[in-house]
Amino acid sequence: MPNAGPRRSVDVLLVFPNNRPRAYGVLAKFAAAISVPVQLGLTASYCRDAGLSVAVLDADAEGLDPQQTAQRVAQLRPTLALLSTDSLNSGDVTKMASTGDALRAIRRLSPGTIMAVEGVVPSAYPERMLREEGADYAIVGEAFEPVVDLVNSLRGGGRPKEPIAGVVYLEGDTLVDGGRRPLVPRPDELPLIAWDLLPMANYRAHHWHCFDRLSERQPYASIYTNLGCPYACTFCNVNVVHGGPNFRPRSPDGVLAEIDLLVTKYGVRNIRIVDNVFTIKPALCEELCDKIISRGYDLNMWVYARVETIKTTALLEKMKRAGIRWVAYGIEAGSEAVRGEVAKGSSQRVIERAIEMTQAVGINIVGNFIFGLPEDTYETMRQSLDMALDYNFEYANFYSAMAYPGTALHEQAKREGQTLPETWSGYGQYSEDALPLATRALTAAQVLRFRDEAFVEYNSSPRYQRMLQEKFGDDAVAWVRELLKIRLPRRLLEDA
Repeated sequence: MPNAGPRRSVDVLLVFPNNRPRAYGVLAKFAAAISVPVQLGLTASYCRDAGLSVAVLDADAEGLDPQQTAQRVAQLRPTLALLSTDSLNSGDVTKMASTGDALRAIRRLSPGTIMAVEGVVPSAYPERMLREEGADYAIVGEAFEPVVDLVNSLRGGGRPKEPIAGVVYLEGDTLVDGGRRPLVPRPDELPLIAWDLLPMANYRAHHWHCFDRLSERQPYASIYTNLGCPYACTFCNVNVVHGGPNFRPRSPDGVLAEIDLLVTKYGVRNIRIVDNVFTIKPALCEELCDKIISRGYDLNMWVYARVETIKTTALLEKMKRAGIRWVAYGIEAGSEAVRGEVAKGSSQRVIERAIEMTQAVGINIVGNFIFGLPEDTYETMRQSLDMALDYNFEYANFYSAMAYPGTALHEQAKREGQTLPETWSGYGQYSEDALPLATRALTAAQVLRFRDEAFVEYNSSPRYQRMLQEKFGDDAVAWVRELLKIRLPRRLLEDA
């Protein structure tokens, strides 16, 4: 464990490593979004309000490689460098690859820097972060109070004198675990994201989010209206950070204050709401939408929703008036049996009703599907693809089932002796070494090939391209056709 060394210029430096090239490959430069690290921005503002001096290095938004990231860290000489791997949604497991690279580069160029990691994977495997990745500390759970306590302990120049709740570290070869800290019960107790510390000019919306104005993907921002997720899908690891299913809403006034700031100070109108389920409390959604409508903003927002929460068109109509133009539904599979196996028990009728109501009010839909869930066969995967084609969603995300660390699916795969990725990047949906799960009927290579071919079939569909042209114009069709020219390099398919 390094000591504090010379006088530090900042108490805590929050670092968001650059994982876009590894996660998105050839799509990283022009197609992939550059999203606000909401969790990091919240931690920055929380630490600042607690009296610490704070800086943010969003290496992802600035396009910095590990060497460049380490050089910036060395220049700032923080008491603590906190590397964030994200934790509000399902968690980008592949972020650990770039985080590990950054940890090693910082250790080479700035050997006196004390480093901590936080997020989904650190919360699931804190000891691995210390022994294998080279972090000095791992934060388990929400980072807010643990980081403040850790920095205050380190500012004296030594190690913590006693265990800190939410912090795991090594004393020699002995693991010191301070135990979990309670979650922040009310998000309104948290300050607004530290927008002034973020490189706001660099963030960029998803291409489909701006199909009708592809030249206006910036400025862009992400906000949240609630924390946690009350569901327990076996393929998702979002609740690892929170210690289990939970739901903690912000007040509509608190959300509106953030939107007001983004619109008036930063000129933002493209907004992603990162909640795992935006519509879980319809009354809160309606109140927020009413407040946004009263402002008269011309917003272009998108949200995640569960089909079970969509019960009337009245809420959807109000969402559209507020500027929510896109809703992403986690349909996952066209087969009820496949969905039920992963605790995604949405009935076919409920799915159909939500889709029909959403289409009726004119909100665009992103249909999310996962190929290669445990009960999938070629026929059930085809059923999922045909469902997407039949509904002709404005956009469809096709994923391969990955046994993300921290999920029940991961533990099941280990019990069954499945081959799992040897690298963090192997969990990436678009990475060259992607290794999805095999099913009881299909190999991993068959699943991955189906996923990649499904993307081509859906986006090449004349019916789909005709709908794009009619709704969004020629630029959207041209964009999709350019995407279709790209073939993702896949080591698994080359070897198959």
